[in-house]
Amino acid sequence: MKHIFMVAFALVSLGETLAFGQTSNTKCVAEHYRVLPLPLRATSINDMGHVAGISQNHRAAIWTDRSGLREIPLPNGLLDAEAVAINHAGHVVGNAHDRTLGRHQAFFYGGGKLTVLSGEQSRAFGINDADVIVGMSVTAPGKPPDPVIWNGNVIQSLAPCCGGAATAVNLGGDAIGNVHDDRGRYHAVLWTKGGGIKQIGPVNEYSTAIAINDYGHAIVQAFSKVFLYADGSLVRLELHPNYPSKPLALNNCDVVVGAFGPFSDADRAFIWDKSLGFRDLNDLISSDSGWKLESATGINNHGAIVGHGDFRGADDTGFLLIPEK
Repeated sequence: MKHIFMVAFALVSLGETLAFGQTSNTKCVAEHYRVLPLPLRATSINDMGHVAGISQNHRAAIWTDRSGLREIPLPNGLLDAEAVAINHAGHVVGNAHDRTLGRHQAFFYGGGKLTVLSGEQSRAFGINDADVIVGMSVTAPGKPPDPVIWNGNVIQSLAPCCGGAATAVNLGGDAIGNVHDDRGRYHAVLWTKGGGIKQIGPVNEYSTAIAINDYGHAIVQAFSKVFLYADGSLVRLELHPNYPSKPLALNNCDVVVGAFGPFSDADRAFIWDKSLGFRDLNDLISSDSGWKLESATGINNHGAIVGHGDFRGADDTGFLLIPEK
């Protein structure tokens, strides 16, 4: 994976643009977006407009309008890292690995302090505003990694049978992901505090849950099929009619973003919502922008979108899409 940032980052102050929380009537989707390059390969964005991702130095990093790019220290003995999720307070979870990719370590970064998360061969995938973290880790010798939750860096297995991963957690502490059964099949599941574990994917199909919002609505993928799970019902989404679609993020308005295409090198970023359906995000920016938006990896609750793409020949350039009224 190349990280080329041959871009003039003329990033003007976006304080007014990104202070979405000050307006209560901001729409969740737009007919057009302003696109800005970012100095990191973006993975997620919070409601304050703070972006997490990976820098050109292969370090976990945070970008904000006011502070610019800030790299996160590496855990001892590890070579590369990426930040995968960021909460409202700007706290980040990420993953680091060694040169051989044989050792993986999840970490938390908040208040200027790096905390290595407990567990062996751990990976974090999500964090909520209470600093509850979800991911996967080996919890017993000789067993595959389990889906796990960290609360105050105390690790707990969510499905101790046969492995899996917890991929996201919402404000209420509900988590999603997948678990494997004793025959090696994997299924999308929802964990709730009061209700335990519940399978939410289509019956008799391999599936995984990708993202969850604060209302408990979740995106489920079963090979080429994509579903929205809401209020106990599973509804298939009509995405691109010809190419596979990979949903990557969901906000509280049930807006989905991701990538679609015949293969990864030909991917294009998409947005879907109930009222307007599936749209190629490249059609919603200026045609002379110089961008090919390849993957939308995060969306906040005010409609700002991050991802990566090709900018005037520079691969893997991060972008920020600002909804235009």
